[in-house]
This record gives sequence, C-alpha cells and structure tokens, in this order.
Amino acid sequence: MKLLRICTAFAAALLALAPALAQQQAWPNRVVRIISTSPPGGSVDLFARIVAEEFSSAFAQTFIVENRPGANGNIGVDLVLKAPPDGHMLFVAPAGPFSINASIMESMTFNPQSDIAPVAMLGVSPLLLVVHPSVPAKDLKELLGWMKAKAGNVNYASQAVASTGFLAMELLKSLTGVQATHIPYKGSAAAATADLLAGRVSMSFVNTSTTIPHIRSGQLRAIGVAELKRIAAAPDVPTIAESGLPGFEATSWFGLGTRAGTPREVIQRLSEAAARGVTRPEVVARLGKIGIEARPMGPEQFAEFIRAETGKWGDIIRRTAAKVN
Repeated sequence: MKLLRICTAFAAALLALAPALAQQQAWPNRVVRIISTSPPGGSVDLFARIVAEEFSSAFAQTFIVENRPGANGNIGVDLVLKAPPDGHMLFVAPAGPFSINASIMESMTFNPQSDIAPVAMLGVSPLLLVVHPSVPAKDLKELLGWMKAKAGNVNYASQAVASTGFLAMELLKSLTGVQATHIPYKGSAAAATADLLAGRVSMSFVNTSTTIPHIRSGQLRAIGVAELKRIAAAPDVPTIAESGLPGFEATSWFGLGTRAGTPREVIQRLSEAAARGVTRPEVVARLGKIGIEARPMGPEQFAEFIRAETGKWGDIIRRTAAKVN
C-alpha cells in the first residue's frame, strides 16, 4: 500500500510537470521576435539579422527583426522585458542597456542586473579616435598638445551621453587633463559622423564600422585605436595604449538578451546557435570588412563581462558626474 501511494504521488508530480516540460520541448512554437534596439543599417541591426537567419535555420521557426530604437537602447529592451519569459521575444543591444544606462540615466524602467537574462555576447566594433583633417595633429601626443593649447576651446561628437564613445572621451580626459566640449547627437551615430566629416566638430570616438571608409578616403584621420591591440581593419593605426596611455581600452560591443526567468535550456540553445552564426567563415569575412570582430560568449561568461563593464564605466560616470535626464 505504501509503495502504491509513492507511485501515485510520483505519477501526479509527473503530470503536473508535463505542461511545462512540453512547452520547453516545443520551443519555439510560434514566431520569435528579435528587437533591434538601434535603427536599420547599423552594427546592432546587422547582428540582429545575422542571428535571426541562424536561428530560423537552426530551430525551423520564423525569427523576425523589429527595430525599436531610442533611449540608448532602453526602449527596445523595455518592450522585451514586458513580454512573457518564454524565449519568444529577444533583443540585440549595445553596451548601454546592459552595463551603462543604469549608472548614467536618472530614470530607468528596469533593473539590468535583475531583469535581463544575458544570452550571448555577439561581437565588438573597436572604437577609433578620429579627427577632422583640419586638426593639426597626426598622433595622440600632438592631439593632446593641441587640445591643451586650445584651452578647452575644442569640441567632440558622440551619439549620446550614455554611449561608449562619450565615455571613451571622458576616460581620455580624466587620464590626461585635457578639456573638450561634448556635442551629443541624440542616439544618431550617422548625424555625429556627418558633422565630423563636415568639420563642424573636431573629433570623436567612433565605431570602425562607420569610420574605416572615411579614413581610407582621407576624409578623417585616425589617431588611435581604443583596444589593447591593433586591429586588422586598420593595422597601421597604433593603439592609444601604446601611444602613451597604457591599459586604455573602450570597446563598443553587442549582445543578445531576453527577460530574466526564461528557461535555462532555451537560453543555452540560443547562445550556442548565436555562436555558430557569428563565427561562420562567410559571416566573419563580412564583419571583418567593416572592422567588426565576432567575439561570442556564453551566458555565464557574458554575465561576468557585463558585471566588469558595469563597474568600470560606473566609476567613470561617478567621477565625471555625467547624467541623462
């Protein structure tokens, strides 16, 4: 009789778990939406479409990309975090929503640490410090000397106060004591680059993906790479670290996330498929032409990377007292 009761209880437990197990096994059981947190045509959107193509093939289901830009990525992420945590809504975003915005924005609708489930790091677009050709500097030493001689009467562009490009310049300023006026472009890297090309701003830290063609044509001059090693897309450009600021690093990176509480098995399957997608030889070659490097990380490694980035930029933000209303 006792054995019968145990078997009956076990059977009841299995029946209770059956719907949840079936749902996990069936995932994805409908169209999956991938929210690109930037406008069409940029690096974020490129990665969103790369993983959407890979996922559609790997999981025999339709994955569609929707662009929801704004608030340095927060608008798109907030949309995903309001959806059920079942793996049918994902987002691709730059560093902002993952590791910067909570430190710099006075109002947030979510907590990145508790509300976001990191799925996979996808890749990086190294930042280049570039100047308009009218700036009489060929290297970092000359640029810093020119900025000091101008006594702060110079300006620089970034796509937003919360962008990695802005924080890279703040890091440079804090390490060297130079001054420059920030001209933010409300989330538009294209507008910032256009004014830089026109000479309306003097310099900027910008992604290689939007800068390499202008450097090659002579419309912009590269001063240094904000990575610890030189990059294949611009091998003749020295790093800022080797130009006199050891350890200087500021990377623009892109990741895949979803809502916390999404089944671990789903997150793992997505992460593995994303890594396959961004490391396919044809994709690596395509990214390399515009200076982007595939750099996949699994959920745990990506989460640790986010924690490190949050601490690093949080310190810079506190020192500069930068805020976004």
